[in-house]
Amino acid sequence: MAYSHVRRRYTIVGIDPGTTVGVAMLDLNGKPIEVFSSKNYSVSDAIARIIALGKPLIVASDVTPTPSMVKKISSIFSSPVHELDESLSTEEKVALTKGEGYEYKNVHERDALAACVNAFRGYKKKFSKVQKKTPAGVDVEEVKALVVKGVSISAAITRLISAKEETKEVTKEEEKQEEKKCGEESDDILRLRRIMKAKDERIEMMKGLATALKVRVGEKELEISSLRQKLDFTRSTRKKEIEKTEGMRKRDKEIERLREEVKAREGENAELRVVIEALKGKREVKVKGGKRIKTIKSFSRAAILDTDRKYGLKKGDIVFLQDGSGGGASTAELLAKKGVASVIYGKELSHFAADKFFEFDIPAFSTDEIPLLLNEGGVNGEEGEFAFVDQHLLNEKIERWKRKREKAAERKIYQV
Repeated sequence: MAYSHVRRRYTIVGIDPGTTVGVAMLDLNGKPIEVFSSKNYSVSDAIARIIALGKPLIVASDVTPTPSMVKKISSIFSSPVHELDESLSTEEKVALTKGEGYEYKNVHERDALAACVNAFRGYKKKFSKVQKKTPAGVDVEEVKALVVKGVSISAAITRLISAKEETKEVTKEEEKQEEKKCGEESDDILRLRRIMKAKDERIEMMKGLATALKVRVGEKELEISSLRQKLDFTRSTRKKEIEKTEGMRKRDKEIERLREEVKAREGENAELRVVIEALKGKREVKVKGGKRIKTIKSFSRAAILDTDRKYGLKKGDIVFLQDGSGGGASTAELLAKKGVASVIYGKELSHFAADKFFEFDIPAFSTDEIPLLLNEGGVNGEEGEFAFVDQHLLNEKIERWKRKREKAAERKIYQV
């Protein structure tokens, strides 16, 4: 990797952590330096690339609370995190990344860039004041850096002027001392001074890269430790298997096969009985003030189709995803095309699924927002087939979500 010998510029860094990491970098004038993303990017990989492109002054995220990876990178660079009062919405991120020469290839890069631009806008007025007040001969970038760290504009300018004068005095004194000893400096000595200055800048960059490498070593050590534990477990399991006799293995295998066959047949019969009775309404359970909704065991294509086969998914249905973390855009679209009116989910929902539901105008709420109402012993005598939610709370949440979406649409039209 080649490095420039010129002084590295200060940067504002936006980071979207996750399986695919998005990183965006702006200069202190808000101009894009680079926007990139990579799957399975480690902290050390991100640090190495950020260092190669400049000196991070501010680190930003699009969500609050700040993710641990963003905090870690911020502490390594000793750079403040641009804290948010609330996470940026999809509409806000789209608006922030429009125009200005901003470009991105996916939602991870968009979120990182939105965090960057939002942080820059938070300092834009102050940076403009710095630009106007800084006299000629004083490094504006250094004044901005001191202001970000909490120093007033006037104090920052005074400090830099004083430092510059002190440097000049020291330089003059050194020159006088050298003249006394050696007379005038030769061209070779001047050339060596220039080389030394360039080397100092490279040393600064190498120190940053060394930090990144230390982080990478720590990650690899954790990975090695995990692999050793897996190897020990595999060896132990294999040893136990070898200790069994061939006859015992054959017997156990046959018994297990027969048990599975009986279990499968019983399960099929029980499932069909429950479905038939549920569809006929013979076993319907009522919860006061509650709305009965269909449960989907996991956010996967197979689980959605299985629920559709058993109970039917039709237009206007409210469904509960027991685990919303497994699905993406395609599974969300499949559910949307079944005509569901709203989704309640457990655990977390991916960016892709949330965006797709938003695209199809389907409100999605976590169980923290709309808790489930369950009768004793589980709904329908078999927990997980159906669930109940508070009808009044559900209607209220949906109406609030629609009003918020309408307002966002109106703001977007007004901005255009």
